[in-house]
Amino acid sequence: MALPLGFTPLEVRTYLILTLCWVSIVVVNLLEQPYARSLIHCETPVSTEEGSAFSGSKYCGNRLYVIDMGTHVSGKGQSLENVGRILITLFVSGFADYGRKRAALLGQFLITLSTALFAVAMFLPQGLAIPTYILAQGLQGMSGIGILDQIVTGDVALILNDGVGVYSRKGIVSAFLMVILVPIIVYVQYAEITDFTWVWTGIVSLNTFAMVLVFFFFPETLHKKSEKEEEDLKKKPTSIAGVALDEMKTFRTIVKTHPYVGYRLAEDFLVKLADCSAIGMPFMMAQFQFSQFHALVFQFIPQLVGGVLLGGLVASLCRAHGTRKVWQNCFFFHRSTSIMNAFLMPVTIFGIPYPLLGGLMHLPLSGFPALLQAVEIRLVGQETNAKYQAMAQLMGFISGAITSWLYSAIFFGEATSYARIVAPYAVSAMFMATSILPFWLTTGPMQLAECDKLDQEALAEMKKKEEEKAQADKEAETAEGTNEASSPLKPEAEPETEPLLEKSEEVNVAPKTEEEKKED
Repeated sequence: MALPLGFTPLEVRTYLILTLCWVSIVVVNLLEQPYARSLIHCETPVSTEEGSAFSGSKYCGNRLYVIDMGTHVSGKGQSLENVGRILITLFVSGFADYGRKRAALLGQFLITLSTALFAVAMFLPQGLAIPTYILAQGLQGMSGIGILDQIVTGDVALILNDGVGVYSRKGIVSAFLMVILVPIIVYVQYAEITDFTWVWTGIVSLNTFAMVLVFFFFPETLHKKSEKEEEDLKKKPTSIAGVALDEMKTFRTIVKTHPYVGYRLAEDFLVKLADCSAIGMPFMMAQFQFSQFHALVFQFIPQLVGGVLLGGLVASLCRAHGTRKVWQNCFFFHRSTSIMNAFLMPVTIFGIPYPLLGGLMHLPLSGFPALLQAVEIRLVGQETNAKYQAMAQLMGFISGAITSWLYSAIFFGEATSYARIVAPYAVSAMFMATSILPFWLTTGPMQLAECDKLDQEALAEMKKKEEEKAQADKEAETAEGTNEASSPLKPEAEPETEPLLEKSEEVNVAPKTEEEKKED
């Protein structure tokens, strides 16, 4: 029986199962902060009066205290989760070389154990519930399902020899699962529940079901190795420490020898240290009295809509004004406004909280990351790009481990003074300002030189197209002229028959004889 949308049985048994696994991780990530707040205890009783503000915990009625402590707990959990991602990034690709199925089983087992610990935490006293919550987030980070999903999808694309079709169908399924599951989580945010028993029961059941699918139906997609490849594989380190050390040596060699990679990683690390999104929603809830649902909507919906509507603006500006000019303006606009926004976060303008205005201000830059990738692939080179992307991802995990803890520790939900309110954002502005130096001294000149090359290539391509068009027009005119010359537009004149006949008669008359002359 043919499967819908062109799916093959191999796809159903591989990356569709893994997609279910990582979508469950996304769902858990959306629940982490509300669930952390539900674990907070205090001496202030919860108000049962009509119209009283929702505190976020059934054990504490002090709303600002719950927001503050929940942010600290969630920040520590996210920090440990990023540490787990660091370890698994260095390990999972090497471990997967011994078999994709065993890597998938290990990853899904850690996710299932993580969700089980999340569920258990709600029944423990606060002294045990919070460490259990943090440990659960660390295990979730160590699953490596996201990376393994990419590896297995690549295997399937090679086996089926249909890369475009495989990735397109995977995108359809991912979107379908998100459409089903994310509204459920958004409803949980909207309903402002404090008892997550049924929520975690459903999530644990979903992950258990996924683990059963992996165990019984997931095939091995790793191609069969030759004897030489098997021998080479045995020589490689198999321990986590050995694999990580081997990978770090490769990274170090690239950083030392490549003229661009090291400087770019340093700049990117400073930019990521300025990312204080971990406190975005709690800040909106504490300073502007937003509910957790409204904070979620106002933080993410404008970014999604603006990204779709304005994603092509930067590319259009590059074609109109040149890539170098657009690059410089986008870069300095982003850096300067980010620094300025940090000190305006508690302000309200015409009744609109400034964090919303600051987010809208950056929407025209939605297409700049695509331009950055287009330039960087040329500077890094195709042969180095895979390792560079791995290093950039690793830097993101390291910075995430730092920022998740740092900004949640500086954040104080009950702050009243201006200096204390903007303190975490002031630290973010310091890192953002510092990130300008590597661009100005090292990476910027290389990136702008590559922008000039892009403009030159675009100009040459445009001239080539114009010449081809002019040549085609010329050939068309020549062909039209030839057709006109050969076409019988006017009737040909009829030959004069009379003179010919006279001539012909003259030619046909025989000369007179002597007798005829005498008779005449």
